[in-house]
Amino acid sequence: MAVRTLRRTATAAVTIALLTGLAAAQAGAEGEEDPRIQQYREALAQLRPLTDPPACDQVPEPGRWADAGAPDQGSADAVISAHRGALTLAPENTLQSYEYAFAYGVDLVEVDVQQTEDGRFVALHDSTVDRTTNGTGNIADLTFDEVRALNAADYAPWSGGAYDPAQVASLEEVLELAQRAGKGVELDIKGSVTEEGELAELVGEYGLIEESIFNSADPRVFVAEPAARLIYNRDAWEPAFLIYEVGEVFKVFGSRLDEYTPESIAAAHDACAIVMPHAYDAGPDQEVAQFLQARAMGADGVQTNQPALIVAAAGEAVDSTIEVERGEHGRIDEICLVNADNGFGFPGKPVRFQRGDKSAELTTGRGGCVATPPGHWQGARVTFAGDGAVHASAARLAPSPD
Repeated sequence: MAVRTLRRTATAAVTIALLTGLAAAQAGAEGEEDPRIQQYREALAQLRPLTDPPACDQVPEPGRWADAGAPDQGSADAVISAHRGALTLAPENTLQSYEYAFAYGVDLVEVDVQQTEDGRFVALHDSTVDRTTNGTGNIADLTFDEVRALNAADYAPWSGGAYDPAQVASLEEVLELAQRAGKGVELDIKGSVTEEGELAELVGEYGLIEESIFNSADPRVFVAEPAARLIYNRDAWEPAFLIYEVGEVFKVFGSRLDEYTPESIAAAHDACAIVMPHAYDAGPDQEVAQFLQARAMGADGVQTNQPALIVAAAGEAVDSTIEVERGEHGRIDEICLVNADNGFGFPGKPVRFQRGDKSAELTTGRGGCVATPPGHWQGARVTFAGDGAVHASAARLAPSPD
């Protein structure tokens, strides 16, 4: 997630000082003489009275900020945020993408929040709709209905496939999914958003403030929801003592993994903040290695493009179940492999049908579902053998109860 330059009026003076002070400061300055440090302290001093964070009982150990020795132990269960949902399984920022991410039990889904011309919040990464839809133009110049009428799967590799067409998700829809899953949202608030207080209030209406994260430094988030958690995107220049001071207000640290050291993570932890850098910056083939490196340094988790791989690497496989879907007259239409706790499906999984000496193996598709093979399969046993991210499950295709 890139730190954005916010254009705001006087209420955003804190944001501008905090997030754009880097450009005006001397790039090579270090230590207490660095003018950026005072800028940050002044900005934090204005934000701090607006916050209502949980009590922090951690005793700071400044000596470890210079030499951590053995790295910290991060959260016992890795904190995993699915970047734009499960974007390798369905079009980014669509409901299906978020459903698949929640199927894997992630703690949060990262949502790129844009605001339409008529003030509604939607999930879209770019400032224009051109790249991922069949429309054109700035999203801030389009109404909610105009955005919702677009096809959010009109780009490679999704165009013409199982998820074409798709709809741009409203934020309310994503929040409802998170509520169903009992999880949170990581809100990457983009430049079209002008009402960050209203955005925070909306998250609060769904009861998701404690579970969620705001990528923002706008004071209106705290005014609306004092218990909101903000994520700070670290840069390599900040000394560890400043990381500690930032962590007293920003309870989550993100950005690139190569911005972190065991010492900076120890400083963040001493402020009772968590650290979850990106796992995806080195490319898709390196996500697991980046996750393992982050955890070895003491990080609490990561933000990932491939939640299934990270869940498996974390040793946090989720339970599955096989649901039998029946149609007219109780006929078995399809089976669906889903998360046993929240009912969200797993696509791309092999399931085996076995009846006597007859067998067939099929791969689940959209929603984790697949039609039964041709022929008579009542009484057949259906099994999923499990993998690193999802535990095994089985079901019997019993005759219709009717």
